[in-house]
Amino acid sequence: ADERTDAGVPDGWGAQCSFSRRLRERWLPFLRVGYASGGGAALDRSVSTGFAYDVPGRDTVFGLGVNWGRPNRSGSGTATATATEDQYTVEAYYRVQLFDRLAITPDVQVIKNPAANPDADLICIAGLRARLAF
Repeated sequence: ADERTDAGVPDGWGAQCSFSRRLRERWLPFLRVGYASGGGAALDRSVSTGFAYDVPGRDTVFGLGVNWGRPNRSGSGTATATATEDQYTVEAYYRVQLFDRLAITPDVQVIKNPAANPDADLICIAGLRARLAF
């Protein structure tokens, strides 16, 4: 990532490795590992794992994921320099195909020790995504 002088963010770099494989036509487990150095990243290390499951007889997918992340303690990330505890996240979602070209995905995330908000011990986020294919 290039330096962003106006925002006071130095340049940086990172790497990420992701693995997933469909099992028994319904299960899709995944594993992701990431590393960042500078560039404004909130987390400088991250490991995520989980799965998606195609629900039989329905055009829906249920997913569950967990993440561990180490806040960027260098002070150059979007997390404040006082975020010293590791961040843990759990996310659950349920994607519903409403029409041939439209799917919605409600989800819930629970974050312990959020790096971007070190004053909070635990936060919950509810979301709704939409995917339109054309």
